[in-house]
Amino acid sequence: MVDHNKELIAVKHLLSHCGNLKAEESCLLLFDATTKDLTGKFLEAAQSLGVKLEILEIEVADRHGKEPTPEVAKRMEGANLVMGFTKMSLAHTKARQKLCALGGRYLSLPGYSHELLLDPCIQANYHGQFNLTRAISDAFTAGSTVHVKTAAGTDVRLGIIGREGNCCPGFVNENYSLGSPPDIESNVSPVEYLSEGIAIIDGSVACDEIGLLETPIELKISGGRIVEVRSAREDYVAKVNNLFSRINDPKAYVLAECGIGLNPLAKLTGNMLTDEGALGCVHFGFGSNITVGGLNDVPFHVDFIMKDASLWIDDLQILNAGKPCL
Repeated sequence: MVDHNKELIAVKHLLSHCGNLKAEESCLLLFDATTKDLTGKFLEAAQSLGVKLEILEIEVADRHGKEPTPEVAKRMEGANLVMGFTKMSLAHTKARQKLCALGGRYLSLPGYSHELLLDPCIQANYHGQFNLTRAISDAFTAGSTVHVKTAAGTDVRLGIIGREGNCCPGFVNENYSLGSPPDIESNVSPVEYLSEGIAIIDGSVACDEIGLLETPIELKISGGRIVEVRSAREDYVAKVNNLFSRINDPKAYVLAECGIGLNPLAKLTGNMLTDEGALGCVHFGFGSNITVGGLNDVPFHVDFIMKDASLWIDDLQILNAGKPCL
């Protein structure tokens, strides 16, 4: 049964704590057919908080990172805060990048549901995790290499020299223009041809076709990209290969992001935002990173999540079996 009051409290938290929305500002909520039934909560919460909110329905995209129409992109430019409350993420789009370049803020809220709004991780103290998130992103910026290992068998090295770490605290303000609550993370875009090793994905693959994993997926990475996919479950291999092949662009296979989840209330659920943000998990994103500090430009992005990871930036250990060391 839907708990209206709890959902309303969660939405108010998104608008005020995460969106930092002020009474004099304008907010545009993008939604699609998959989230339409939840838009009333946002309108009610905005009225209760005394803030301005417009809603705009867009088409359901067939993949993360797909650009919105020019008309939608133009509407985005005129808002102080845009909330992408859609099935697929617009975070890795040029339209989102332009909004932020113009001084706007963007909350990326893909895959939301009644269940997610009621999840305690939505109401995390995002500001309370900021110092750790900032420290790790600064370490990425200062570093040259990243080494990720897990007890399951992951052993991957990434070159990051010259790349800036991204501090993604889950809230937005004048200094941080992109947030994806409940995701709290620090990430970096590796140099596109400098990743090598084996990644054993034992958490989830953040897409509808796969989600939470029952059996690990092994990714062989060479020259910065996936060159082989293995699993004891043949259907997993087929689904992963189909994800990439339908884009018909070799740049989809590039290891484009390494991220560390830092939300202490988030658990693996199969939802992209909870899984990327779950404390102790590391995710590898493949495909686009052009809007977050990389050079790989392709309308596609998918994340693979590993549990209980250990991670080093140069000689500095950041995670030990999922536990932060800083």
